[in-house]
Amino acid sequence: MSRPVTEQDFRRPEFRDAKVEDYEFRRDGSLVRKDRWEQGIHRIHSIVGRRGRDFEISEVVEAVEQLKGQWLSASHDNDPKSEWIDVRLRCGSVLAGCVRTGAFAYRWPFGQFNFTSKDFGSDIVAFQPIPNPKPSPEAQP
Repeated sequence: MSRPVTEQDFRRPEFRDAKVEDYEFRRDGSLVRKDRWEQGIHRIHSIVGRRGRDFEISEVVEAVEQLKGQWLSASHDNDPKSEWIDVRLRCGSVLAGCVRTGAFAYRWPFGQFNFTSKDFGSDIVAFQPIPNPKPSPEAQP
């Protein structure tokens, strides 16, 4: 048994049940939802792990900044001068909790890796200073 053809049948699937008043044209001519920014911040809110329906946008921004970290570009001549740092390797891995062992020298205690100025800017592409953590017994020099 077939049904009669309606105007909805001629719409693209993504707009099939859409209301005209919920959409607008973007500057590039694309048809977009008017509430796309609000929907986006709600998605980010759920991604960063905040719970509850009530939140301030500043709370979401703060959570994203915490996830992003304070990464700085690593170079051979830029000593981080921090007692504790996290490093991002060229492969994308992050080694958290490297402790300063000397002038421009750090050790990642969990793998017993040692880094010096020659590693910064080559194997190490970024670093971020971290507050002095409470080191685990394995991290003690």
